[in-house]
Amino acid sequence: MNQTIYKTLLFFLIVISSYAQNLNLDKGRITTKNYYTEILYKNVNGKLIIPVTIKNKTYRFLFDTGAPNLITSQLSKQLKLESGNNISVSDANNASQKMKIITLPFFTLGNVSFKNTTALVYNGTDNMLFDCFKIDGIIGSNIFKKSIVQISSKKQVIIITNHPKKLNLKSQKSSKLKALGAQSSPYFQLVLHGEKQVTENVLFDTGSSTFYDLCLKHYNTFKPHNVVTAVSEGKGASNIGLFGIADAQNQYRVKIPKLSINKTNFSNVITITESNDNSRVGSDLLNHGIVTLDFKNKKFYFSPFETEINLEEKLLGFTPTLNNKKLSVGFVWDESIKDKISFGDEILEVNGVAFNTIDICDFITKESVFKESDTLNILFKNNKGETNKIRFKKQ
Repeated sequence: MNQTIYKTLLFFLIVISSYAQNLNLDKGRITTKNYYTEILYKNVNGKLIIPVTIKNKTYRFLFDTGAPNLITSQLSKQLKLESGNNISVSDANNASQKMKIITLPFFTLGNVSFKNTTALVYNGTDNMLFDCFKIDGIIGSNIFKKSIVQISSKKQVIIITNHPKKLNLKSQKSSKLKALGAQSSPYFQLVLHGEKQVTENVLFDTGSSTFYDLCLKHYNTFKPHNVVTAVSEGKGASNIGLFGIADAQNQYRVKIPKLSINKTNFSNVITITESNDNSRVGSDLLNHGIVTLDFKNKKFYFSPFETEINLEEKLLGFTPTLNNKKLSVGFVWDESIKDKISFGDEILEVNGVAFNTIDICDFITKESVFKESDTLNILFKNNKGETNKIRFKKQ
C-alpha cells in the first residue's frame, strides 16, 4: 500500500500467553487525585513516542495500547530493580519468549504519578524497535484501568484524566469498550457493510501504525457475507513482531467497500490478512479523528475530522518488509511477476537509489521511498545472487 508501506512493517503487539492469564498486570495505583494532564508526543512514522520521568530523569517510551508496560534490561539494571518470575510472552506473530516481570516503584506521565506498577523486562539486544526508535520501554494499557485516555493527532497530545467532563465527550460518538486480558487491552466494535452488516470486535492498538488489520480467521468468516473481497493471494510475510518476522504463510490482500467506526464511514479500505487471533485498528485512525479510551466507564469514542472518509489508494504489485535487517520482498500479489520475484528477495535499489548506503533505521522511522512516484524501477536479488530489475506502475 503506497500510503502506508512502511507502516505495515512493524507490529509490536505483546500479549500474555494463555497459561499465564492468572498474572495480575493491574497492580499499582495512581497517586495523583482528580488528575488531568496533557502529554505531547512525537509521531515517528506512526509510532507515538512520549516522555516518561523516573527518578527525576526523562526517558523515551513508546505509547502502545496493544501492550503492557515494558522496559529494557539496560534500564532495569540502571534503576536497580529487582526482577521476579519468568513468564512466557507472545508477540504479534505468536512468537514467544520468556520475560522477567518487575515492579516499577514510581514514574510520572505529565503530572500524573504511578506507584508500584507491573512491567515486563525485555532482555534481548540488537532489536529494531528499541534501537531505531531510541526508546527505553513501552507504556501499555495495563496502567489505565481507572482512567480516560484521549489522543489528538492535530495537537499531538495524549490526555490522561479521571474526569470525563473535562473532555467534552459526546455520547453519540461512543460505543462500548472492553478492557480484556491481563493487560486490559482495549477492544471496540466496528461494522463491515455488504449484503449483510457484520460486526467485529477489534483491538485499538497504537503499537500498530496501520489503519485496519484483518485476521485470517475473521476474513474466512466474513467472506460469505460479501463484506470483503480478495483482490489477490500471496505467500510470504511482512509483519515484524517484537521477536522477529512472521513465518511465510498464504494470505490475502483484500478490499472492504465500507467499514464504519462509531457511525463514521470509511470506504475502499485495503488491507492484508494476517494469522493473528484478532483484528486490530492501529494509529492511522488518529489521522482521521480524535480517539478517547474511557477505561473507567467502558466507552470508546471516535470524533472524526470528516464524516465520510475514502481510503482508496494505488497499490504496488508486492509488499516489502525487513528481513535479516535488509529491505526484502514480503508478499508478491501481481500474478505476472510471481515467476520473477518471491518472498525474501532483497531489494537493492529503487529508481536508481542504492539501499546499501542507507541506514536500516531510515526504512522504519522515515517516510517510505515507495511514495515518491507511481512508477518505480526496482532492482531485486534472489537467494542465488541473481539480480532482476522490474518496472512497476501502481494501480
